[in-house]
Amino acid sequence: MSDEEGPSDAVVRKQQITEGWDAIAEKWNSWAPLVDVWLARATAVLIEMVRLKPGARVLELAAGSGGLTLHLARAVGPKGRILATDAGPNMVKLAARNARAEGLSNVRVRVMDGEAPDVAWASMDAVACRQAFMFFADPAGALERVYRVLRPGGWVGLTVFSEPDRNGFVTIPFSILSRWSHPETSDRPRAVPVSMPSGPGPFSLAAPGLLESMLRRAGFTDVEARAISCPLRPSSLEELIRFDRDIFGDIVSDLPPEIQEAAWREVAQASRSFMAPASDGVTCELLVVAGRRPGG
Repeated sequence: MSDEEGPSDAVVRKQQITEGWDAIAEKWNSWAPLVDVWLARATAVLIEMVRLKPGARVLELAAGSGGLTLHLARAVGPKGRILATDAGPNMVKLAARNARAEGLSNVRVRVMDGEAPDVAWASMDAVACRQAFMFFADPAGALERVYRVLRPGGWVGLTVFSEPDRNGFVTIPFSILSRWSHPETSDRPRAVPVSMPSGPGPFSLAAPGLLESMLRRAGFTDVEARAISCPLRPSSLEELIRFDRDIFGDIVSDLPPEIQEAAWREVAQASRSFMAPASDGVTCELLVVAGRRPGG
């Protein structure tokens, strides 16, 4: 990029998403117990696939308020070290607070762009990122930098959403709310953008085999991907809609209150079947993908 050129659309979109999530950091953190149960299966598989051992050093990218961080810290034990990073300062503060509350002295936190990890090369035994890599502007380039950060024999593990038709958790509220929203306001920071063309977004890495091929091109071997069903099971439809409003609410926040409420009534109606006795919960499928830096 020349000095005269501005940032790419993907970089701008990523920045808006980062700022949007950081603005709702406290709301997101308030849902930590529900999210921990929701993502438990994928979290366990991720930790298994990066082969964590006591004493390991782990870099976590886009850690948010530290939900995965706590599991990583327990997996490596008191002699291990977790560096939890996020581009949002509000998220980083919450991650530090949550680690202290759990008495985990092996966690450090830092504000850092996950696409440009500012740590010594070949210094980490593992790199992990849960539900954020699909928001990166240049995931292929990020993997090349992750490769350099890892020690030979180290592992990277990532989770992302699989294909849209397996993720009603995102697609139902998003499709309804984006239809109600005002497109002319879609360029301001939002946790989930109003429109999702190519580039950073919930399903940017959902295509089968895409993330695995990126890992191989970056030099990783022993690449493996697993699709993990992680249905969200709120206690009631009312709890589900409160959760949705905290995450997706910015999509319609510019509308008059009465229009917002009409949109949310439609979301509630479309989500009602997830709370039926025979339902397994709100549909969600994640891909857990891992690869190893050769050597070691």
